[in-house]
Amino acid sequence: MRRRIYQSLCLIALASILCSTVASLTLYYGFYSQQNRDSLRSQCQIMAAGAAASGDPLAFVRSQEIAGDNQRITFLALDGTVLYDSHADASTLPNHGQRPEVQEALAQGFGEEERQSVTLDEGTYYCAVHLEGEEWILRLSCDTQGVLGVFLRILPADLISCLVLFVVCLFLAQRVTRRIVSPMLAAADHLDDIQDDSLYEELTPFLQEIHQQNATIRHQLETIRQDKGTITLILENMREGLVLLDREKRVLSINQSALGFLNPPVRPQDGQSMLELTRLPALIAAVDSAEAGEPASGLLPMERDDAPLTCRYFANPVFQDGEITGVILLLMDVTEQVRAQQMREEFSANVSHELKTPLTTISGFAELMERGMVSDPKEVASFAGSIHREAGRLLLLIDDIIRLSRIQEERLPQEPVNLLQVAQEAAQRLADQARRLEVTIAVQGEPVTILGNETMLQEMADNLCQNAVKYNRPGGSVVVTVGIRNGCACLEVSDTGIGIPAASRDRVFERFYRVDKSRSKQTGGTGLGLSIVKHIVEKHRGHIALQSEEGKGTTIWVELPL
Repeated sequence: MRRRIYQSLCLIALASILCSTVASLTLYYGFYSQQNRDSLRSQCQIMAAGAAASGDPLAFVRSQEIAGDNQRITFLALDGTVLYDSHADASTLPNHGQRPEVQEALAQGFGEEERQSVTLDEGTYYCAVHLEGEEWILRLSCDTQGVLGVFLRILPADLISCLVLFVVCLFLAQRVTRRIVSPMLAAADHLDDIQDDSLYEELTPFLQEIHQQNATIRHQLETIRQDKGTITLILENMREGLVLLDREKRVLSINQSALGFLNPPVRPQDGQSMLELTRLPALIAAVDSAEAGEPASGLLPMERDDAPLTCRYFANPVFQDGEITGVILLLMDVTEQVRAQQMREEFSANVSHELKTPLTTISGFAELMERGMVSDPKEVASFAGSIHREAGRLLLLIDDIIRLSRIQEERLPQEPVNLLQVAQEAAQRLADQARRLEVTIAVQGEPVTILGNETMLQEMADNLCQNAVKYNRPGGSVVVTVGIRNGCACLEVSDTGIGIPAASRDRVFERFYRVDKSRSKQTGGTGLGLSIVKHIVEKHRGHIALQSEEGKGTTIWVELPL
């Protein structure tokens, strides 16, 4: 700061001196030049008057060779012929009749001009006088370099005075800088004791901010000491496992979640080796990599509470002053994320397969018809019917996929819904289909009102009842029961159909899963019905379950919060 203030003052002084010097010299040069011209005009007019009064102007002019080297006298005839010149042989000089100052003198009695002299090859100022009734013209001139020479002669003295003045300014700037900075330097050593009014008024906000920050720092330090126990408690209650290791792989800190992941025989004490905590090769290799300066991460299958889980681990080096002083090991349970990723991949594969099948059929029939390989009108109608059925199947599949996506993503409005009325309406919509398949459908129970989305709940009841009708046998029955069970609203659909094999009961709610694919083609199913039902139930924070016996029938019930 001191250097910047000092440099600023010196620059200001230098700029001021230079500006004032240039301005004064410019004014002096202009004033001296103008004074020199005025003097030459007066001298020319006086000399012309004297020549006119002498009776012999040329002799008078010749006798006036009193001008120095800076001045020149020229005597001209009215036609411009040079009769006399004080600096050159008149016989060698050209006619001056066309010179501007001569023309102006002939016209007005007096003329002046500043230009480069052809004879002397110098910048020259001319003034010419023609007295009325006289047959001659008197011209005086002086070179402007003479004026500049006088100016240059005084320039060194002026520069020396500027240099002396600048040296004085340097000394004064140093003293002023020290006087400005010294109180602030003294205050820096006693920030806690200094008063706001003991320094410059402009620094008062700065001092107030320092005092406030000092108070804040003291408060924060006290808060840190008080929160140390809170931080320890938070670490102990983290779902993620956290292990701190030093450079020699000794345990510095470990929370309860990490113990749950690693499950060591006994809790390692601070300072014990990591080998007392775990001997998993993947974690040991990750810690070794982190100690070498390379972060490591990966997935690791584990068990917690006798249940399998997938753990993602991160090992990162801890740097201090550019050196690695330890390792942080973070463990996270990503079982659900991995499972969801697998489900997304399976869903994409299933969608591709399910969409490809009808499209292949449509493309094949259309190609045969396009190439004219089918000429019989009956065959054409048959192929067109197949294309229409496959297109309908494709549209139904796409519609189910869209509905499933909307159920998962949208937040639909909820309202009071009578579950018994929803079941009755679903049975009415399926009555014609049930009659065609020779299946009876009945609804029983009591009115139960829940808070939910009526459109979703109707779709849930439709899918459950439709499956019970489609996968039934001629002469079979479907019974829908609505009531309260386990403190929840319960919708139960029982059928006397083909039942579900034991190996498939845990998978019937998966997307695109079919127990009997050949029968699904006959009934036109997409494999998404029960998956849509499951997501609707989960959207209403409910629970779905089934009980089935192969060849005897299936019962599916849904429990929803009242």
